[in-house]
Amino acid sequence: MPPQTAATDDPATSAFPTGSALPPDLLAELPHDAAFAVWQVLRCLQLWTAEPEGARREVFDRDYMERWEHRLLSGSLEAEARFPLAVVVGELAAAPAAGGGRLPWACVCVADWALGRGARRVGLAFAEAAARTAPQHPRYAWLAGRLLRGHGNARDGERWLRRAHRLAVAQRDWETQARSLTSMGNLLLEVGRHGDARQYHVRALRISQRFHLREQEAMAMHDLFAIAVQESNRADAEFYARGALAAYRPTDRRIPKLAHDVAYFWMTQGYFHRALSVFQAVRPYFSAPDDALRVVANAARAVAGTGDRAGFAAFRSEAEELVPQLVTREALAVAILEMAYGAASLRDWPEALALAHDAGEAAKLRSESNVIVRADALAAAVEQQEMEGVEGFVPERRASGSSGEELADELVASLERGRSDGE
Repeated sequence: MPPQTAATDDPATSAFPTGSALPPDLLAELPHDAAFAVWQVLRCLQLWTAEPEGARREVFDRDYMERWEHRLLSGSLEAEARFPLAVVVGELAAAPAAGGGRLPWACVCVADWALGRGARRVGLAFAEAAARTAPQHPRYAWLAGRLLRGHGNARDGERWLRRAHRLAVAQRDWETQARSLTSMGNLLLEVGRHGDARQYHVRALRISQRFHLREQEAMAMHDLFAIAVQESNRADAEFYARGALAAYRPTDRRIPKLAHDVAYFWMTQGYFHRALSVFQAVRPYFSAPDDALRVVANAARAVAGTGDRAGFAAFRSEAEELVPQLVTREALAVAILEMAYGAASLRDWPEALALAHDAGEAAKLRSESNVIVRADALAAAVEQQEMEGVEGFVPERRASGSSGEELADELVASLERGRSDGE
């Protein structure tokens, strides 16, 4: 049973209603020619996986599928889509055993291409198709769950992640067990269930340490750090941050993000000097304007917290130069608000008031209610020139012990080694 074609006299096309419309979401996400080809392949995958394994050789006409495969290979679609789509069609023609052949991996390739094009629904559909064509393979189930969770579909993401964990336990696939537990923990963290999230991450950490899965150990430590941050537990946050740094390989691309997150936590706790040293070391790693603006704005707030007016002015100027280069406006309101806090630390009331108003206006354009509330509260406090008790504003704290200072030095040293190794 071959797929419907756009315009052909092939009698096999009667398998699909001739007047069936393309799904609107596909038409919206991809150019029409690409959407139609992708939809045809996706429908065939859905039909194939719906059949019992023993009956799948009878689902499609093999000669037709082989001709379709050749048409795809010689067509005008982008190579990143054309080749894996052709592989899917060719594999369906051969009717491989469930989980066998190149079929699930080709589905993953199409998903990767679609998500890279911003075609979220298409990408997620092919990620799920990969998991369905390899129903006993825990890593495809984990990938589907992680992508669905990451793109806002928590319910289906959780379903696939739980399946991935069950399969991984049955097959003693320790790495996928750890990955699934970590992903489940992150899902629970997103909905505010900190205690449950911690349990999943601790289980992932234990498995990772027991079976020497260094990358998974680092990720579990990093996630436990994030939970400690949300609970404002500085001792645990620094403990897990140090563990993550030790477990990550020296050139791991996640070290700069860890360093930035640790510095930001210190800044919100009032440890401005140590935060500033890390922000300065991490700045070269973030070249994209949106990411760079976040780092620069945070550095501006940290340097202001130390009382350095000239340093604040320099970072403020750099931030202004980045604004016209932004790809999105996602980081803008928060960045302006961080600088407003910095100006308030310096008791530069006119500057703080202007920045607080700008942050509120930028937040309104994106309906960022939390930023609007914080910006309004800051503006009201600045007008009264009284900052005590203002949400988000903290005075400078003196370092209480050497542990945090040592971690700051370790982060800076790691970032500097990473830069020298990359040059």
